[in-house]
Amino acid sequence: FVRVRNSYQDIVAACCRGLCPNWSGLGGWIINVAQVIELLMTCILYLVVSTSLLSDSLSGMSVPRSGCLLVSLVFLLPCLLLTDLRPVSTLSLLCTLTHILISLLVILYCLSRASSWSWSSLALSVDPEDFLVSVGVIIFSYTSQIFLPPLEGSMEDRGQFNTMLVWTHAAACIMKTIFSLLAVLTWGVETSEVITDNLPSDLRPLINLCLLAKALLSYPLPFYSAAEILRSCLLGG
Repeated sequence: FVRVRNSYQDIVAACCRGLCPNWSGLGGWIINVAQVIELLMTCILYLVVSTSLLSDSLSGMSVPRSGCLLVSLVFLLPCLLLTDLRPVSTLSLLCTLTHILISLLVILYCLSRASSWSWSSLALSVDPEDFLVSVGVIIFSYTSQIFLPPLEGSMEDRGQFNTMLVWTHAAACIMKTIFSLLAVLTWGVETSEVITDNLPSDLRPLINLCLLAKALLSYPLPFYSAAEILRSCLLGG
């Protein structure tokens, strides 16, 4: 295939050009503003999560939450020096490996409790309100679409883009299904919204530290993407 547009701004501008030629430029700016807001909110979310996890990890040292926030900011300041997607991809790879480690630790713990699994917790009935909330959470967890244009444009072999997309989303779907199924079997109706709250006290600090590392390693990608969008808008490329 031949790539004819480089960003969502180009796509929206092309669509608006056919519907309302006089407003084609405005449509591109609107989508860029929406993307930057979403990316910055994601950055804020990772900062809040990392601060909370660090505060929980240092709860025995009476460190104020503001101090944990400053420590998190110090770790994230090098993101200002990111000018290329390669180091971002390396950090994202480390983030993925950390995520796999966390999932494996929780899954192994759940498997160790297989003798006490509550099969009766797997109800087939569906509550419409809970189902809609769950669908919203699941859809929100797939936030990769905002990174796809720059990712595809930076690939050495762009012909593998569709294959990469299928395999990564399939793997994520399978992992999420196994993870949630084992959690419900292990803790039943007592399954917490934050799975670490169900873990034993001797395992929880290790998982929290891994989650802290994952939150910090997740920050560079949305930050870099937001900076690239602002750079292309303000500097014109």
